[in-house]
Amino acid sequence: MTQPAETTHLPISVLIVDDEELLVKSCAQILSSEGYHVYTEGRGRNALDSVRRHRPEIVLSDLHLPDTDGMELLKEIRKISPETLVIVITGFATVDSSVEAIRAGAYDYIPKPFTATQLRILIGRAAQQVRLVQDNALLRDQLRRHQSFDNIVGTSESIQKIFSVVSRVAPTEASVFISGESGTGKELIARAIHSKSRRADRTFVAINCAALPDHLLESELFGHEKGSFTGADTQRRGLLEAASGGTFFLDEISEMSMDLQAKLLRVIQERRIRRVGGEAEIPVDLRWVSATNRDPERAIREGQLRQDLYFRLNVVPVKLPPLRARRDDIPALANHFLRRFAQEYERPQIRFSADAMRILCEHEWPGNVRELQNVVERVVSLCGPGQEIGKEDLPEELVFGDPGRAARGLPMVSTEQPFHDAKAEAVSAFEKEYLRTLLEQNGGNISRAARQAGIDRKTIHRMLLKYQLEGWG
Repeated sequence: MTQPAETTHLPISVLIVDDEELLVKSCAQILSSEGYHVYTEGRGRNALDSVRRHRPEIVLSDLHLPDTDGMELLKEIRKISPETLVIVITGFATVDSSVEAIRAGAYDYIPKPFTATQLRILIGRAAQQVRLVQDNALLRDQLRRHQSFDNIVGTSESIQKIFSVVSRVAPTEASVFISGESGTGKELIARAIHSKSRRADRTFVAINCAALPDHLLESELFGHEKGSFTGADTQRRGLLEAASGGTFFLDEISEMSMDLQAKLLRVIQERRIRRVGGEAEIPVDLRWVSATNRDPERAIREGQLRQDLYFRLNVVPVKLPPLRARRDDIPALANHFLRRFAQEYERPQIRFSADAMRILCEHEWPGNVRELQNVVERVVSLCGPGQEIGKEDLPEELVFGDPGRAARGLPMVSTEQPFHDAKAEAVSAFEKEYLRTLLEQNGGNISRAARQAGIDRKTIHRMLLKYQLEGWG
């Protein structure tokens, strides 16, 4: 539904601690050229003073320093600045030293000698984690300023019942399973649950299970050890490990493979993960929120969702109604988006006419609130300051003939053509519009679209080629 405002980040600061002057100078040049703000120190005691003064987001420190043991320095940095990510440099990549450092709170380690590329990748990944924490802190601040459900607009009975359920379940540790069509606002509900929970000051991590192939999704969730597969040049923490202590949102859970669902079930039951290619079990503490745009019971019957996993995740179910089932909320939602985009596009004092609002309320909205938001943004971007938005300003598919016709995929036809020509044209128009709407509803996922339509993937690919619909596939 609504998205957080884009923020401008300050440069991330990195403190490099090593007594090898050439290595420090080389690393500083590499990272400075990448846009990081770099500090350098050659001794551990000076490094602690620098951490107290500058509070760097990342520390890159050798484990062997002339005046301080690297492990002790790591522990002291964690005491002074718990939010700082510490990466240790090891003279040789022994399992014992790296495991001990990770257990003591290090974010990661890098063995000497390392290349500039390896350094950029590792610091870049740590910087992404820093940004994630910063963005979540910003989101929490925004949510604290809006302690109600200001961003989830609606006064209908169905949406008020959802507000009530979320308010009651959020302070608990119960797992929540959200179902609803695409565009109904499942992630927004998940974020509301997190913001009103006891974990609100910790991390909220969301992942779309349909967006990645299985092998990449597993690596993203669990992390991996160096050398566990081709391209795994360094050890990497997964999102489950990074989110420990906070809330984890699994969107489109039924699109995850059954094998991976089994591994996820084990994590939920045992509260431990094992990185890809690793043997050590790492404890995690997570609050689970999951979602799907499919009927979960049907997904279980069709072998797309494990029943035991569903039972674990579906402690408290939340079913979001489609927009067409809460038409009373359409005027409030349309005006909510109108105010938002009027400010963003500098279109003061614009408003909907009665006819335009009537058409909005009569439309079927197959894409739900997300589709309504996109329509309002399109209209606002094209209108002028102070304009009353009439039905002529709305997209053709909303106002052309029967307001519900475009939503039902029914094209207008001409009787000036011979019957068979008109029929062929109407069928082509229907197939093209049906295919476009089907893919939009399924986020471009052809496998999921094929299942929804009850046709083969090859049929969709053939139609995409036939109608030259670019951007899909």
